[in-house]
Amino acid sequence: MPPTRRRSTRDRPAKAPLSEKAVVDAALDILKSEGLAAVSMRRVAAALDTGPASLYVYVANREGLLHAMQDRIFAMVEPETVDPAHWRDQLHTLLGRLRSALASHPGIAMTTMAEPPRSEASLRLLENLLAILLAGGLAPQDAAWATDILATLVNHAAIEAEARPVGHHDQAEDLYRHFTAQSPDIFPLVTAHAAELVAGDAEERFRLAVDTVINGFLAGPV
Repeated sequence: MPPTRRRSTRDRPAKAPLSEKAVVDAALDILKSEGLAAVSMRRVAAALDTGPASLYVYVANREGLLHAMQDRIFAMVEPETVDPAHWRDQLHTLLGRLRSALASHPGIAMTTMAEPPRSEASLRLLENLLAILLAGGLAPQDAAWATDILATLVNHAAIEAEARPVGHHDQAEDLYRHFTAQSPDIFPLVTAHAAELVAGDAEERFRLAVDTVINGFLAGPV
């Protein structure tokens, strides 16, 4: 039997060339399959069959990698063509898209909490959000403050969606039973209003929170 020929490196499929897109693609794949804690320069490099040092051409460090991942996710959110006649619906649509984009990439919403919008993709979202709020009649300062409050609502809603993978109905039933099992002498209001406390799904509660913020600004100072 002739000796087995060692496979030449020429016989191996060529690796895809490295690029920032390839690095971010790999990082997002790891995020979805293994979670945010697994996303590291070393782990991404291994997924790309290269060494960590080769990634520094495209991202400065893990923080830079996270910023690039955030930017990619923000760029997924389709903006609204502002129509003053439908500004409130457009506001809910834009914020809903952003919440869904963050919630579908577990862990990313938490990383954006302390990050002001710096990248082009995040600035485009901010520009679109400001335009919608101004079209709705908010004063410029109120619109500016509202963007910050609404971003916080979106982040918290996305984090809550990550933390509660079970259906809302099951959770609401469990919580309702917990509230009604309490002593009415000690917690008369909790037991009496248990149904109201658990009413509404995540979509309804998020919409209510957004409308409450906007209605407050439109009503003016108290």
